[in-house]
Amino acid sequence: MPPATYTVSIDYSDNGSFADVGDNRITDVLQLDWRLGMTKPYDTVAAPATARIMLRNSTRAYSSEYTSDDLKPGKPIRIQSNDGITTRTHFTGFIDRIEPLAGNQGERLAVIYAVGAEAVLGQQRIRLPPQVNATADTVIAAVLDATLLRYSPLTGYWLLDTIGHAELDSNTRLAGSFTRSLETGHSTFAYSADTWDTGVTALEAIRQMTDSERGRFFTDRFGQLVFYNRHHTLLISSAVASFSDNMDGLDYTYGADVINQVEVTLLPRSLGFPSTVLWKLATPQLILPGDIGIRRLIAPYRDAANQRMGAAVVNTPVPGVDFQANILIDGTGIDRTVALNVVVMEADASATLLEIRNTGSTPIFLLAGAQLRGTPLISGDPALVVQADYASANQYGLRRFSLDTPALTNIEEADQLARYELARRKDPRGTLHHIQLSGTLHLTQILTRTLFDRITIHDTQTNHTADYFIVAEEHTVDRGGARHHTRWLLETAAANNFWLLDTSTLNQTTILAY
Repeated sequence: MPPATYTVSIDYSDNGSFADVGDNRITDVLQLDWRLGMTKPYDTVAAPATARIMLRNSTRAYSSEYTSDDLKPGKPIRIQSNDGITTRTHFTGFIDRIEPLAGNQGERLAVIYAVGAEAVLGQQRIRLPPQVNATADTVIAAVLDATLLRYSPLTGYWLLDTIGHAELDSNTRLAGSFTRSLETGHSTFAYSADTWDTGVTALEAIRQMTDSERGRFFTDRFGQLVFYNRHHTLLISSAVASFSDNMDGLDYTYGADVINQVEVTLLPRSLGFPSTVLWKLATPQLILPGDIGIRRLIAPYRDAANQRMGAAVVNTPVPGVDFQANILIDGTGIDRTVALNVVVMEADASATLLEIRNTGSTPIFLLAGAQLRGTPLISGDPALVVQADYASANQYGLRRFSLDTPALTNIEEADQLARYELARRKDPRGTLHHIQLSGTLHLTQILTRTLFDRITIHDTQTNHTADYFIVAEEHTVDRGGARHHTRWLLETAAANNFWLLDTSTLNQTTILAY
């Protein structure tokens, strides 16, 4: 079939259409490279989606300090294809940076680097209120709501102090949540977010939940943030494409993925007594009067041994009981507690944000010993659950696999997880890690197949036939769109070997899944 045509569009107007005059930049494009998905098989959180677009820049259209186009980091950008029948989206993200070649005697090229919306998850630190008896998707949704994600489109939405976006209820409205698709998790976690201290990155928070659920979190071709629970791939029983001895390349190994000892670390918790001291101020603090003296501080919870802990409940500070103020730093002067307001702004599971305000007219000191009280969540010593297959270890050597699941508190569930991972990886087998394809033979499949599609591969040379899930896709398009190469990262599909309620027959053709 003839090659597809490719479109690169920059949403200069930020209205989500990608179809305004000047948005389509394909006439300038020389090469496209993009990637979505995991870094390696069995990962629970994908690497940030990325794209690299090389363009002609003889007109300086991509020299940001020259062009009249609003070409700045954060602008939405999209890659699509059309094979004469179907238009498909392959990448949706935001410009990260532009690198035009300097000098007017050279090639006069520019490269646009783009990333998915999830790229900022590793930059922002967050805390959450106590997450009690919550599934992974519920906590992930709360994490995303607490994270400053680049919303798209911006047209019609409110932005502080930005002309055209700052007239709330006039020509703008508040932005909603970022586009997401989150499957309901299968595990319910007694407590989450209580170990995050003064804050963890949003990416780390999501990783903790996906690791504990053994689910998947990634960005799809449309820029949507997606969470799959751990049964998602087990329920996909049919392949949507097959390849037999007609691939450009395969990466095959035998026995590399054997695991015969699985260690799962969990963190038991218990509730402490109400009105326990969660935090205490070590040194007095000068608080000036008026707005200039307003102070906000993060109070991380600590026990009597100065070890981190969480909190299920935080009490409102009581003047004279939980804090005192004085005109002198040592507290021997006139008591001015009446002039000091200490307000809980955010009572999170691992720390509280306090606002301290002097309502008087003279400077005062918040005295050492000011405290927060509440009901603590006490973390016990980490527990290690181990499952091993000694026959496999004796035959193939010890192959250890460790899982840290900070949201798990139940030893029985940790044991099920260890047994599940052991059962699916204790025996050696041939495994494909990558498949390379070209548009010459497989254009429709290259354009259509995406993350977590199930495919069948047969290779006569290795006598290997098996089903796999695509867990990452890498593409390169050049020569004006005439050449398209793709490389898929693969993960073995073993759904038929595991039992699910109302789906399989236990102990006949399947074993119990986690």
